[in-house]
Amino acid sequence: MRGRTMRICYCALFCALIILSTLLFRFTIPGTDVMVTLQVFFVLLCGQLMPVRYCLYTTLCYLLAGLIGLPVFSAVNGPAVLATPSFGYLLAFPAAAGLCSLIRQHTKKGSRYLASFSGVAVMYVIASAYVVLLSKVYLQNAFSLGSILISYVGVFLPLDIVKGICAAWLGERLNRSGFGQL
Repeated sequence: MRGRTMRICYCALFCALIILSTLLFRFTIPGTDVMVTLQVFFVLLCGQLMPVRYCLYTTLCYLLAGLIGLPVFSAVNGPAVLATPSFGYLLAFPAAAGLCSLIRQHTKKGSRYLASFSGVAVMYVIASAYVVLLSKVYLQNAFSLGSILISYVGVFLPLDIVKGICAAWLGERLNRSGFGQL
């Protein structure tokens, strides 16, 4: 019972960290309409430390809070966020954290970096697919694959790789200290 209670507390902690990282650290890169935040770092760190199920609880609670209108997203809150390219990244958070956790749990030591990179990769696949869908269905203006790769992947990917490396490094240190023994 104590372990389950601790995991639920960690879910709340990580949800709060994702929210704070969104509200306290955000900026735009000129020429893009997606904000740069530290969300990805905390989503991946969640995957580095918690079981898959609890990663999903954490990220889905965050998404639900924003979708019902609480001011937890970087720009638009409530259902209107569905019409923004950044929702593709938000939508990918559960998959990124879950895959990161799954790979970390089921591979040998040293797989934390692979887990983070896999989380980043799945996030970009989902986010890019969402931007394509959004541009074709909602905006009725199909962006070229090249423009999507430049505007929504190339601009943000290097920084998200650094965030993944930092999450893997910190996850290993926290695991050694006992924090990640969930």
